[in-house]
Amino acid sequence: MSLSQIPVPLRDARLFDAIQSGSADWKHQLFQEYLGLVRGLLIKSMGPQAEVDDLVAEVFVGLFESAGNIRSAAGLRSYVVSVTMNTARREFRRRKRFNLFFLRDEGQEIAERTASTDDPKAKAALLQLHRILEGLDHEERLIFVLHVLEELPLQEAAANLSVSLSTAKRRLKRANERIRRRVVSNPLLSEFVRERGAPAAGLESEETQGGPVGGVETPDGRPV
Repeated sequence: MSLSQIPVPLRDARLFDAIQSGSADWKHQLFQEYLGLVRGLLIKSMGPQAEVDDLVAEVFVGLFESAGNIRSAAGLRSYVVSVTMNTARREFRRRKRFNLFFLRDEGQEIAERTASTDDPKAKAALLQLHRILEGLDHEERLIFVLHVLEELPLQEAAANLSVSLSTAKRRLKRANERIRRRVVSNPLLSEFVRERGAPAAGLESEETQGGPVGGVETPDGRPV
């Protein structure tokens, strides 16, 4: 049976045992098992065109150095997510300082690195959407990534970010409201949302659960 065919709880149990016993290849096992998750979280947090290789390396260096803090196999995945999101937090702070110092328009740079499209309206809408997401406070964006894009239960997402459930709800509610307002007020984005069967007027957030902005996609078809 290949590793990919082993159920996740059993794989985590074996990996946890390897870490605890100091197995010679536990670092390789950890990297192979969680590379996809770490890279995916960083791309969703930092932006689809972000260069995340250095951040991925930083995450795994942190994991290798602190794996002794993992208390159980059941907590292994959550620990990896927490280390990844803390790395994203530090990168957000670094970028903020860098952008203020050099007066850089990161949204424009992302648009320039985005793959070309034959539809100029789609490219313009994609730029606008990137700017909306980048306009979120980074803490709002991180809870949005975990709960909406990764579909983690809100309580688990809050724990991974080391915040209370009530704080997570407030941040997610603000993120949903900011995105909804910007989409509704942007004719270009509203048109693309309507074309995908999610009328802008129907976007709503759920105050109790911090529900996602339903049905919104980027102009090139990726869900938000």
